[in-house]
Amino acid sequence: MTTTPPEQTPDDQVDRDAVWGARRRRFVEARSGAVERAWAPRAVRVDDGPSTGRRQVELRHLGGLEVTVEADQFLDLGEASWNGEVVSFVAPTTAPQAESWARRWQGGLLTTCGLTAVGVAAEADGGMHGRAHRIPAAVTRREGRWTAAGRYELLVDGLLREGAVFQQNLTVTRSIRAEVGVARIRLHDVVRNEGFVAEPVRLLYHVNLGWPLLHGGAVAAAATVVPGGAGSERPDDGGWRRVIGEPEPAADEQVDALDAVAGPDGWSIATLSGEAGTVTVRFRPEQLPFLTVWRSTAAGSYALGIEPGTCWPSHASGPDRGKAGRMVEPGESFEVDLEIVFEPAADDFGD
Repeated sequence: MTTTPPEQTPDDQVDRDAVWGARRRRFVEARSGAVERAWAPRAVRVDDGPSTGRRQVELRHLGGLEVTVEADQFLDLGEASWNGEVVSFVAPTTAPQAESWARRWQGGLLTTCGLTAVGVAAEADGGMHGRAHRIPAAVTRREGRWTAAGRYELLVDGLLREGAVFQQNLTVTRSIRAEVGVARIRLHDVVRNEGFVAEPVRLLYHVNLGWPLLHGGAVAAAATVVPGGAGSERPDDGGWRRVIGEPEPAADEQVDALDAVAGPDGWSIATLSGEAGTVTVRFRPEQLPFLTVWRSTAAGSYALGIEPGTCWPSHASGPDRGKAGRMVEPGESFEVDLEIVFEPAADDFGD
């Protein structure tokens, strides 16, 4: 006589995952003692140099990735190192409080541009790339926690506001997530118009990569189409792709304005691949339909910017339709999801 096992239900899988998650957690706790001291986000304050006094949160042990969250700069991602090498662009600028974008922008892994201006703009409109990078966050959450699957997750949340009397009143609720042992940062924003008139939101996520990840012969690529005339589009065969050159004194920067294309899963990707590995920026074109790629091979300012947004920069060469931003009605909100993933290069054996 044979007995047919009962059909598996989703609840059975959840129960199994919870059991394995609990075992994994106890395995780690038996060997690591006070896990929160080793792995949880760590708040620090700079006490020397031009950034003296700035609040930061350190995210560590992310599969070789370490990232500094800049609490006094829109909860942006500052310096990032991967496997012991700084891979975010480090800008040769004066100080975060200097008088112009070119003198105060520090680089870092991700800079938020906006919310009312992206690109060249008058000071009344926020100046170059807007005011966001000068807005401090109210940090509402900073913790490490175990998930049901037995993974240790790092969380940093904050509230940002760009507003003025008789003008716009826009808020961003930002959530940053990472996981111990995984070289990936996930960002989720909720942008809300708390004012009482419709406002255009120009928002761009300026992901900045530098040497040694960026080098001559490295390849930047993106799933995009190139905007055509009169609102038409033509596919760029195989997607957009460029080989990075070596640094040269006084080399001109290059800016490409592109339309992002979603894959079957709803995500679009842009990558930088080099000798050390590949960095992938993932985002949803339904949220961020425009992609700007900024390339600087100028010696001393050697950088690549992968920049999805609700618009292109005002000075980019794309059609005007890509520079207006997203109109947000009073009380309306929209969400943005973005991921940055670091993957090592395959070794000689293809592993």
